[in-house]
Amino acid sequence: MNSFNEDYYASAYFLRKENERKILRRVGALCGLGLLAYVLIQNILALGIQALGLWDKYTTDSFFQSGADVFLTFAGVLLPFALINRRMKKQTGTSEPLVFSCSVGKGDFLLALISGTGLCMEANLVSSAFIVFMSGIGFSLTSPEVPMPEGGSGFLLSFVRVVVVAAMAEELSLRGYIMGNLRRYGDTFAVGASAVLFAIMHGNLIQAPFALIAGFAIGYFTVKTGTLWTAVIIHGANNFISLALSYIVMLSDEETGALLSSLIIMLLGTLGLIGTAIFVRRNRKSPLSVGNTVLSPAEKAGAFFFNIPMILAFLLMLYITSGYVTFGR
Repeated sequence: MNSFNEDYYASAYFLRKENERKILRRVGALCGLGLLAYVLIQNILALGIQALGLWDKYTTDSFFQSGADVFLTFAGVLLPFALINRRMKKQTGTSEPLVFSCSVGKGDFLLALISGTGLCMEANLVSSAFIVFMSGIGFSLTSPEVPMPEGGSGFLLSFVRVVVVAAMAEELSLRGYIMGNLRRYGDTFAVGASAVLFAIMHGNLIQAPFALIAGFAIGYFTVKTGTLWTAVIIHGANNFISLALSYIVMLSDEETGALLSSLIIMLLGTLGLIGTAIFVRRNRKSPLSVGNTVLSPAEKAGAFFFNIPMILAFLLMLYITSGYVTFGR
């Protein structure tokens, strides 16, 4: 009788594990398709701009490019992940991946915003160190250049593009749809998987290290506060600081601008580290959810990342990334 029970529970455990692996593999495949669609849609829209005879205007007119990029962000980033979200919810059984209502007090919410923004500044410092390291071993890294429109109206347009639209679209996609649907497999896995996709999406090695670290920070504080507003505000604040520093450098001499930027980033980064230590201590009695799963971390990563659409998406993004890396120059 005991042998029968042991066999029954072993069989049930095996079936549950295989079912979870199958679902997670499907969710990973959907995310891979989302990444592929992200690249495809942006290239189709770029071809559309060329077909309309507006490519020269797009590449030379910073106002036109910034305005067009607002549309490209919505269509190329938010649209594909919003579409796969419908399928992911059916697979995971998630009714609403993440909401805009907060589950912590105002003090912890504000502390999370300050800490998360500060950690993004630390991520910028790590990214700068990575660039120096790569340069030291002979690799020159570049990234897509987005011209800054001049004047007050130019700053306002850039603000809408990078602070409002980019933050909202990317956080709805990565932390809302993807991380939100993955939380049934544990918060740590959901935060990590969405951070990896966030990094690879950027398609260059200057932004990827920053995006990976920032993705972990944003995901952690979003999960702990229980609201997507945390992700949107931290992302928007980081982009606003970067935008403001870019204009400061543009409007001042190179040495003064670089020094001022470094001081601001280091100050905010220090505040982020202190704030994070305080936040973790205040919330140590409410650890991240381990999820309702029997899969090990390695099994979850294997199912999510090792499927054909995801592998193709990674290869494509790595190919794009290689275009921004040169050696021996």
